[in-house]
Amino acid sequence: MNDALWRRTLSVLAPLIAQYAIGSLLSGILIFYTKSATLSVSWPFIAMLALVFIGNEFFRGYREHLAFQTVLFFFTLYAYTIFALPLLLGRLGPVTFLESTGLAVAAFAAFLGLLAWVGWTRFAKTFHMIVGGSVLVLILLVGSYFTSLIPPIPLTLRDSGIYHSVKHVQGGYELLAEQERDWWDFYTPQVVHHIPGTTLFAFSSVFAPGTFSANVMHVWEHYDSSSKKWIRQSAVAFPLSGGRAGGYRGYSEVSNIEPGAWRVSIKTVSGQTIGRIRFNVENVAVAPELHTETR
Repeated sequence: MNDALWRRTLSVLAPLIAQYAIGSLLSGILIFYTKSATLSVSWPFIAMLALVFIGNEFFRGYREHLAFQTVLFFFTLYAYTIFALPLLLGRLGPVTFLESTGLAVAAFAAFLGLLAWVGWTRFAKTFHMIVGGSVLVLILLVGSYFTSLIPPIPLTLRDSGIYHSVKHVQGGYELLAEQERDWWDFYTPQVVHHIPGTTLFAFSSVFAPGTFSANVMHVWEHYDSSSKKWIRQSAVAFPLSGGRAGGYRGYSEVSNIEPGAWRVSIKTVSGQTIGRIRFNVENVAVAPELHTETR
């Protein structure tokens, strides 16, 4: 097949392949990012993903525009690389994110080279729009990562809660918990009845793939009603190893807790939020009725 025929063939197939790839990647990306996201933290990034997904379906009349389709392809390629490379390497962190950025940019540059080879005249007319749009995507995603808006895929919170006691027993953990809330009451913060001077425990179970390892933190914060700010009280870090279907289990504890609004954020050491436990502490003189749970 001669050079001219190759170019004509690719000029016909490339848009079809690109659109199929964009649709497939966006569907998978939206599912995986939503699954790992804490909406109270990552909602701006999830909203951006949803808008891109809807826009890809809604603006059908713009699909033949090279700049629009190419910038959209870079967005999906970059978002996928942020997810795929940590999964492949088995680690998270700023270095891995920058490696993902470099890989996405290199792959996109190769794609632009292919577009230029297939049809230089059309490519040259839209080159400035492609570069401008791609740089904007790069800034948005880098900014989203370093402000901790991007969820820490592939880590997923499987279980969490505040308990009055956590003991390691053979095969798991034995937890002393207050009465469980109704299954539908997932938004209202948990009320914890606390005897002053005793200890409360935060327990979490975080799923990760079998070859994955990371460091996880429990960050305890108390809401100061006078300054209207969350004040960090404690941060406890522990290593995570993937592979367990129910998630890697860990806990932290804090004593002499003040009454009021509290939260425990389960985070990576780079600051990405895996999940969050919200609860209100009420001081009592008599211990509440407790039951035993095993995790």
